[in-house]
Amino acid sequence: MISLNSIFTSHMVLQARKPIRFFGTGDGTVSVTFRNKKKSAHSDGKWLIEFEPCEYGGPYNIPIEFDGKVIVLSDVWVGDVYLLSGQSNMEHRLELTKYPSESYAENENIRFYTVDQPIPQKIVSADGWVRLTKENAGWFPAIGYHIATALATERRKIGLLGCFQGASVIQAWLPEEIAKKDEFQVSEKFIDHFKYSHNKDGYLYECMTKKILPFSVNTVLWYQGESNPSEGEAKIYLSMLEALIRSWREGFFDPTLPVIVVQIADCQSRASEAWKVIQKAQMTAQDTIPNVRTVVSRDVCESDDIHPGTKDILSKRISDLL
Repeated sequence: MISLNSIFTSHMVLQARKPIRFFGTGDGTVSVTFRNKKKSAHSDGKWLIEFEPCEYGGPYNIPIEFDGKVIVLSDVWVGDVYLLSGQSNMEHRLELTKYPSESYAENENIRFYTVDQPIPQKIVSADGWVRLTKENAGWFPAIGYHIATALATERRKIGLLGCFQGASVIQAWLPEEIAKKDEFQVSEKFIDHFKYSHNKDGYLYECMTKKILPFSVNTVLWYQGESNPSEGEAKIYLSMLEALIRSWREGFFDPTLPVIVVQIADCQSRASEAWKVIQKAQMTAQDTIPNVRTVVSRDVCESDDIHPGTKDILSKRISDLL
């Protein structure tokens, strides 16, 4: 039986000016009609249909035919899609920050999709793309919310693609065959976080990132590092980050995919030399990895909280780069 990847639902945002790809699994024939052009593919396990890049626009209705039936995705827009990935500071909900709830916005130009998590958190429903309302705003990831409200316009719809997991190590976001390379094996790891089952080598890449490949996105926003503060991991963090970005660019079929790295903030309870080495590695990334920029958070975030509550100022620094 042929099926459509769960990322494709009504109210979704597709990336402008990059190839638009529809994909799924199963056996059979599938057809997709987009902007009055119909394309078909025969699948014997996996299928992919690609349309040429197009400009901002919508709304579109997209009929998809398979297994003798037709489904229609409605209210679909072509805008800018940002992949939010990393650990809990990227996932951190708006309602947990210092931003006042009376200021929550409602904006149908902002849409959000969450990839199913191994350890589900209280976040906007993963059942398809949802539009931002005052009622669900508190469940949006705070950084994503602030970035989207800064960028969204009637013409420029913003899609937020949440692919994050709290307390996750970078090794889990690498493809397993890369994470297991000798160069990434260290005797000293930050044991507290390796007690979580989702922190096996390659696990989150396999069960989360891989599910959305090769959906086109504008930029990857990466906020992670708090779970790798051992001396051994800190020394190779930059190399692991380089490998992650390289592998994700291959997976998204986008060799120059822009990446913004958020440097982890200071944290008094975790103050160590290894923490500083990770911060330095994240800063160095923009000088050693093409098309990568680093955003400093330490001077606009609390230094006594592993989850700084001031996310709006940090988000402005990110949105200014987009």
